[in-house]
Amino acid sequence: MGRSAVRRRGVAAAGVLTVALLAGCSGSGGEPDDGDDVAAAVSAEAEVSASAVAGEGESGGAGAVALSPEGLEAVALADGQAVAGGTVTAQVSDRDFPNAGTVVAKEAVCTPLAAVQAGSVLGAPVSVVRRMWIGPQETSGVELGADPSEEEVAAAALDATTSFVSLASYGQEAAAKAVMAGIGRAVRECAGGFVYTVAGENPVETVKVRKAAAPDGTGGADEVIAATLAVKVDGVSGPVRVVVVREGGTVGYFPATNLASQATGDAFTHPAALVQTQLALLAEAG
Repeated sequence: MGRSAVRRRGVAAAGVLTVALLAGCSGSGGEPDDGDDVAAAVSAEAEVSASAVAGEGESGGAGAVALSPEGLEAVALADGQAVAGGTVTAQVSDRDFPNAGTVVAKEAVCTPLAAVQAGSVLGAPVSVVRRMWIGPQETSGVELGADPSEEEVAAAALDATTSFVSLASYGQEAAAKAVMAGIGRAVRECAGGFVYTVAGENPVETVKVRKAAAPDGTGGADEVIAATLAVKVDGVSGPVRVVVVREGGTVGYFPATNLASQATGDAFTHPAALVQTQLALLAEAG
């Protein structure tokens, strides 16, 4: 299976979905009401903005200064860089990463986590850099039944983890802190799952959320949030793992999915070295 096929399947499994990619891969939960969608989006955005304004004077120094697009690009993982046995690519499209504010959960408190799961960023960052990391391709050992689905066939042929990486720089460190606070609250209060849409289309169902341990080697970050989500795709609940880190006023988003795990429901390991490498680049920049 080629890289483009890995990308398409990984996108569908992770919930990094556009209208075109959602067709045939939507969750089975009820579709949120349009009016509720709008109210939820406004509520979630207002909460992040209010928190940021309230904390504007809390800290100074480099963390309170937003990185320019050029500065953020300079500290981002490089195109073609080998990390954790996989490869980073900067050759991504808008289809891979929904625009900020287009991901909306039925319950407003869950919207920040839904956005991370979907590959979006939160709030209003000054600059954003996006990357995709495609892990090493291995034989999964998945056994096929008499009438295997397309997902089962793909999983049997390939076990590959994909992460959709976004690095976002915010105008104030308080804004980055507010983003992390919203995600942390969602992990705590949305344990029973949620349904979300991207641009109001095709609901995606997350059936369970569980807080996870921070990846090894990330203890030096200002904040780290990690969670494992069970996401229903074509009737099968498979894991999506998300890690979000904050270094000063910059937030790194690392949602990851695995082809074989989505087909079988089995666990997979988030590429800790991917997060470690990005954090090291941020630390070097001061």
